[in-house]
Amino acid sequence: MKSKRLNKTDIHPDFSEEMDLFMRNVYVSYDKKKIVLHNISLDLNKGEILGLIGGSGSGKSTILRCLTGQIRTHRGYVRTANCDVIKNNDELVNKIGYVPQLEYLSLYYEFNALENCIFFGRNYQIDPEEIKTRARRIFEILGFENEAILQRPVKRLSGGEKKRVSIAVGLINTPDVLFLDEPTTGLDPHLRISVLNFLLKINREFGTTMVIVSHDLEIVDYCSKVVILNHGRMTGYGRPVELIESLPSGGRAVLIEVENIDPERKMERILRIDGIEYVLNAGRNKLKLFVTDTGKISTILDRFYEMNLNVKSFSIDKGTFLDYFRLRGGVSIGDLE
Repeated sequence: MKSKRLNKTDIHPDFSEEMDLFMRNVYVSYDKKKIVLHNISLDLNKGEILGLIGGSGSGKSTILRCLTGQIRTHRGYVRTANCDVIKNNDELVNKIGYVPQLEYLSLYYEFNALENCIFFGRNYQIDPEEIKTRARRIFEILGFENEAILQRPVKRLSGGEKKRVSIAVGLINTPDVLFLDEPTTGLDPHLRISVLNFLLKINREFGTTMVIVSHDLEIVDYCSKVVILNHGRMTGYGRPVELIESLPSGGRAVLIEVENIDPERKMERILRIDGIEYVLNAGRNKLKLFVTDTGKISTILDRFYEMNLNVKSFSIDKGTFLDYFRLRGGVSIGDLE
């Protein structure tokens, strides 16, 4: 049965006021010929964190523009912070924050951290003293405990410090939803984790709903839900643990080490072994097998010996989000770089 076509004033029957993000059956076409988003449906409750993961051209930025009302959908329904993103866009602007990938797009480098917050906070008609109070609280959570750092021109701050000032500016209007576009790009591994930990502290302290756009899989550990995108289509969506558990045997796998033989040459034959659904290369002479029943591993090992693959060791291992991504994400790791 076809679903009822909604009028502009209608609230979608699946929508709940507990949701800060809501998209149903969204299609976007820039030239009315090429569709760049195909049937996107997602939702996120207040205070949760959503990760949008995909390579260049996957549709991450287009979803961001839909959720912030910057573009109209060709078809479908979008609501952010309980606002119709097009009809109530003026209201929406005051209820969201945005942190761009490149800090120079959101910061004045001659200003210090507090001056940047005051400048952008005045756009929301917030009193300067109130801005200073908010900013100092945010900077405290973001690890700026030294007054000298707050007074230092942004151009003299480190890359990680600039990123945190950009986050503070995005939070100065106490948004219901904070959008972050590649917040860890260009940072070394230590700083990437630090920034994500600061975001988690902000989320817990203020209950801020967040959308993190990224090609780094490490953000998954901080997300309530994730969306994997490939060429404008969702190839994965849900809570990370549930996605992993959707793999065979509830996400449990068999880790096998094979002696002195390259198993890649016999991969097709291995996949034909009854009970094996997926095989991943897990390192030198190591394979991770996702099987229908881990209790029948002895039968599978017999087939390995028949193929002259001498198994040195095996163990039952837990699947990871990286395993899920490699098997069902539809995106190669190289596409994310």
